[in-house]
Amino acid sequence: MPTPTIHPEFQLQLFSQAAAADIVQRLLDLDAFWLPRHPHLPFYTLGATNYYDITGNPAKPYLRLAQQYNPFLRENFSEVYATLLASLQERLGQPVGFLPEAALPGFHIFGGHADFAAGDQHDVLHGAWFQRRDGHGFPGNPIHTDTAHLALGLPAAVAGAPLPTLSFTLALSLPQEGAGMKIWPLRLADIGDLGGQEQMQLLQRCASRLVVYQAGGLFVHSGDYYHQARGLPVQDGQYRITLQGHGAWLDGQWRLFW
Repeated sequence: MPTPTIHPEFQLQLFSQAAAADIVQRLLDLDAFWLPRHPHLPFYTLGATNYYDITGNPAKPYLRLAQQYNPFLRENFSEVYATLLASLQERLGQPVGFLPEAALPGFHIFGGHADFAAGDQHDVLHGAWFQRRDGHGFPGNPIHTDTAHLALGLPAAVAGAPLPTLSFTLALSLPQEGAGMKIWPLRLADIGDLGGQEQMQLLQRCASRLVVYQAGGLFVHSGDYYHQARGLPVQDGQYRITLQGHGAWLDGQWRLFW
């Protein structure tokens, strides 16, 4: 099968709001299995993720956690994964499966906390975020492009062309004020040669747009453009819960992972 054309971003409604609420309740009932991702703030994942368990982590527990959590995720959320694969395959018109031995797409879980209030002072680039990630304060809200495939050791290019990739977010629970993704019309190739301060200044001057999430809706994009999660919960009892993942075109199909 030939290398696919990079698909533009799109949104799909995978679940009704009632079905999304049911998934959320099951996630909340499994809170004993959540992986804390900050020493003080209510941020967790359910599942292994490259950006905590490979990048900047000398222990690199990614494969161990993937082996531990993948069967658990399949057992508890089989219909979520089946719907995800079927919906993407129908929309893309190409085979879609999971990347063997990699972590399944997993769940981001933010609980409400005042430190999550939006503010320009929280905007950081990924490099600065990684330096602050394991500290005691809020590390900031990273503006970034997606390079998860490189963290897993996948090739940057195949036959001289960049490896086609995609990223996706399935929104399940959103704070009352709403949530989405902020996207800039800039890629790493556009500003990657600049210093971090120059990059941030350019991003601050550049017009951006907000993709608004709906509970049960899937948003798919290339991951190549700078983007940032928006709408973290600040009130106690509210959550921002999403299923997150990436994909890479390998051996004639899209392979999904986290």
